[in-house]
Parts: sequence; structure tokens; C-alpha cells
Amino acid sequence: MQVLRRLRTLTLCLVALCPSALHAQQLILDQEFSEAARILTEPLRKSLVPQTRVHFVLVNDPSINAFVTSENIIYVHSGLINKAKSASELQGVLAHELGHIAGNHLLQREVHAQQATYGAIAGAVLGIGAAVAGAPQAAGAIALGGQAGALQGFMAHTRTQEAEADRHAINALHAAGISVQGMVDMFTTLRTESQLSYNAPPPWLVTHPLPPERLANLTGVTAQETAAQKTGLTKANELINFNRLQAKVMALTATPASVIRKYGQGPDNVSRYARALAYTKQGKTDFAERNLELLLESNPEDPYYNEIAVKMALDRSDLGSANRLLTKVLEKNPELHLFQYQLAEILRNQDDFSGAIARYERVTRDWPEWTDPWLGLGLAYGNLGRLAESHLARAQGFMVAPDPEAARQSLALAKNYLKTSPDPKLQDWANTLQASLDNQQK
Repeated sequence: MQVLRRLRTLTLCLVALCPSALHAQQLILDQEFSEAARILTEPLRKSLVPQTRVHFVLVNDPSINAFVTSENIIYVHSGLINKAKSASELQGVLAHELGHIAGNHLLQREVHAQQATYGAIAGAVLGIGAAVAGAPQAAGAIALGGQAGALQGFMAHTRTQEAEADRHAINALHAAGISVQGMVDMFTTLRTESQLSYNAPPPWLVTHPLPPERLANLTGVTAQETAAQKTGLTKANELINFNRLQAKVMALTATPASVIRKYGQGPDNVSRYARALAYTKQGKTDFAERNLELLLESNPEDPYYNEIAVKMALDRSDLGSANRLLTKVLEKNPELHLFQYQLAEILRNQDDFSGAIARYERVTRDWPEWTDPWLGLGLAYGNLGRLAESHLARAQGFMVAPDPEAARQSLALAKNYLKTSPDPKLQDWANTLQASLDNQQK
């Protein structure tokens, strides 16, 4: 009963903190999308941002848009993925956004202040939990904390910045032996969409001006490309299963009925995957299990097939099974930090605080700008009586949120505990946090 009570609390957190039930837009942290974007950008980052940590977040919004914030988080609207015809088109957009990072276009203080809410991943939902936001069984998704709020404040770039970002993207694609045709195809779709829109052009065209000469320039670049670069475009499309990614994004953001209409008759694994996700979202366990069984027969170690099994276990409040499934996945895929976070949450709810701390600490190393792992880490430290570390972790999380006042309060509590139990390592942590808070006041 203790576990069930805690899970009900998580359900309430999800309904209360996530804006998805009230707003058209919703941030979605999904490991499969994040990994696909990482794979597509990996060959580009070597020449663009080799030392910069970049993260990817899906936005549940049917409009065609993508943007990057000063925290080096690239947001991609579900509408852009739905409209793209290939992985290379998505890769072209991501290359352009990386170009903005490489060009330092997002360092202005006012931009950081305007978009600070993005750094906290406000109201985000992990994995396929996004598909059931607001439903009673959503406890199984493991809610993420943070302040709820509608998305706002897109970055508006100048034409000069756009041209520079294009140049960075073109150079990076060519350095990787890939054609720029994906960018041309995606931008052509954007132009078509803007001509068909009677109210306003797609947001990406508002925030990323696309005059005719810019598209003509990109088209001219492709005309000069080598045969090897054109072949590279095909290789880029082979990096990920784009049809499967589109099915996943649709399952996360559309109604189950619309997913079933599109994928209901297909005998292939992409269709089975879409159906399993949709039926899980509907709570039709028998139908979901039939499709999942066939998927696991074809590839029992696929982390995202197993993610559905984890979701089903959590819906049954079976934390033990969810723990075992995620642990097995992470043994072979330890880099999947969103799965690491979900396992940390499960372990904490099983009172395995030491195990949870190890997972939280890994996530905070991979993504220190994400609030929720810091706050979870603080809770786990506190349950083991490591109170100075607990308040330091919470202060770090509030710094990222950003909530400076809460950070100061937590830091003050941490310093009180350090007076009686001094620890040089923790004192250094406290000093670093204090310096960051002092800099914010200047």
C-alpha cells in the first residue's frame, strides 16, 4: 500500500504540473527522439560544436518549427517531423540550428532571460508517459517536476544570422560527406506551407526568415555538389529509421484513434510499434501486448520496445518488473540518460536510495542544466541523512530552474550543516553555488 500511495502522489503531480491538458504545446522528453537527433547530428558536431553539450526536446505542436535556446537545447515541433519526408530533411534543420550555436547567436542576456524557462524543461513528461498525460494511470510515466507554462518567446534571427547559420550547416554537411539537399527539401516544404496558410506562415519562417534568394543559394550549392556528397545523402537517411520515428512522434502527440487509423492494418514492425503505443495510451492492454509480443520476438533487446513493457508494468504499479526491464536495457545502453532518470525515480520509490543516487548522479553529469534530476538527487540524499548534500543538490536544481530565492534558501541550509560536519568537497560545491548566485545579482 505504501508504494501505491506514492504512485498516486506522482499521478497528482503530473496532472497539476503539466500544461498539456490546458495548452496546445507540451515539452516531451523522449529517449528515442533524443537519440535519433543525436545520431543525425553526430557527424556534424565534429566541425561545428565539438566541445558543446547539446540536447534535444520534442514539442507537441503541429506547426512546423525548430529553435535552439541559450542552454544549447534544440527544440523540434512534432509538426516538422510529420511534414518531413526523410531523415535528411530533419538533419538539415538540425544542422542549421547547430549553426546558430556555432555562430554564438544566442548569447545575448535578454535572450537568456526570455527563454530561461526552457532550461528547466518546464512541464516535461518522460518517454511514452507524454501519451497519457492527465490520465489516472499516468503515474506510471514518472512525472517530472518544474513550473508549468506555455511555450513562448521564440528566438527571432536576423537575415545575417540566418545566412551565417546556413554557411555553418553547409560546411558541416559537406565535411561529413553529406549533400545539402535535405535542407533544400525541408525549406521547400516550409515555403509551400506558408503559401497554403491563410492566417500566418509557419513559425519557423517568422523566426528564421527565408527570402527567395536564400533558398536559391542553397539550391545552387546542391548543383555544385560531388557525386560522393549526393551518395552521402542516402547514407544519412540510413542512420535512423525515420518512418519509425514519425510513428513514435505521432503516437506521442496524436489521438490513439488517429494512430490506429493510419497504422491499424500494417503487418510491418513500424505499424505494430505505432499500434502498441496507441493501445497502451488507450489502456487497451490486451491489444498492446499482442503487438508488443511480436515486436519483442523480432528484436528482444530493442530499448524502445522494452520501454512499452516498462510503461505497462508501471501502469500495474509493478515497480519490480519495471526496475528489472530498465536495468537490463541500461546494461547494454548506459548512455540513455532519460532511461537512467526514470530508473532513478523508480529506485527512489522503492526506497533504494543508494541505487537512485548513482543513477541521478549520472544524469546530472550528462545533463547538468536539467532541474528534476537535481531535485530527485536531493530527496534521495535526504532520505539517507546526507543533509548537506541534499540541500546542495536542491540548490543546484533551483539554480537551473531558475528560482534564485529557493536556491539561496537551500544553500543557506546546506551551509548550516557544513558548519558542524565540514567537508572540503562539499564546501567547494557550496562556494561555487554562492558565486553563481552573487553573479546573478550583479
